[in-house]
Amino acid sequence: MSNINSVFRAFRISCPKSMVSNYIDSADRILFCKTFFVNKLIVGSFFSCIYNGKLRIHSILNEETNAFNKEISELVEKSMEKSGISYGMVWVRNANKSLIAYLGNVFVITPDPEQFFYYSTEYIMYQSKFNKKFDSTVLAVKPYEEIHIDKYLHLLNDAMSFFIPPEDFVHQKSHYLKEFLNFKNKNTFEAFWKGDELVGLYWIVGTEVDTMAVSSSFQRSGYGSEILTRAIENVFLQNPETEYALLYAVGWNAKAQNFYKKYGMEINAQYKVPYVEEKR
Repeated sequence: MSNINSVFRAFRISCPKSMVSNYIDSADRILFCKTFFVNKLIVGSFFSCIYNGKLRIHSILNEETNAFNKEISELVEKSMEKSGISYGMVWVRNANKSLIAYLGNVFVITPDPEQFFYYSTEYIMYQSKFNKKFDSTVLAVKPYEEIHIDKYLHLLNDAMSFFIPPEDFVHQKSHYLKEFLNFKNKNTFEAFWKGDELVGLYWIVGTEVDTMAVSSSFQRSGYGSEILTRAIENVFLQNPETEYALLYAVGWNAKAQNFYKKYGMEINAQYKVPYVEEKR
């Protein structure tokens, strides 16, 4: 478990004086999301969003490198242009000294003592209010099949790109072979197919929809609602006495937050969580 201050360094950042930008009163939304690869391995990510009306930027590289400095700098500037906000907070790893120096040459950055915390929102669906039903004619549902493990992991890499830092599911195959087999034995994992194409998947832990993912190729097509409905149905089927099913969404994932609200879930609690790196 890493000390928070040794993991991230926070800066207040503002655009160059030559850049003209007007503040726009905007709802929370994702601006840019980018994953960086070297030899097909994930080495870092960039994520920017409007959060509580403020610009927040996270740029995480697993190792010290200057290979992505220019691209990250351009993404910071594009985030300011797209949001109309010329200042905000940026979090980078202390170890990414080359990136910090590069940003300092392009932008006005000021070290900030703020620790890296994120908000986790608990959404719930009361069993007494749950009136949705999964439409089995839309997607084919199948339990875990080891033959498809690579497809599952590639879908998770694709759908979970908002993780900070990004989790490389593909290169944790041995871990998930055991994890998914356990879910199969408990009937808590299901995958959803349209013909031969994997659309999404979910797994539950107790009364929680622990993970739900939809391929980026099939998002905004109504499939997410069907998969979530099936997941909640399974929660109540396996826990008939429970008052509600629940799931969590990180604060910067505005797309998920809006989806759960539109679906009809209620906010039950919000937690301020210190970021701690976990090694698997």
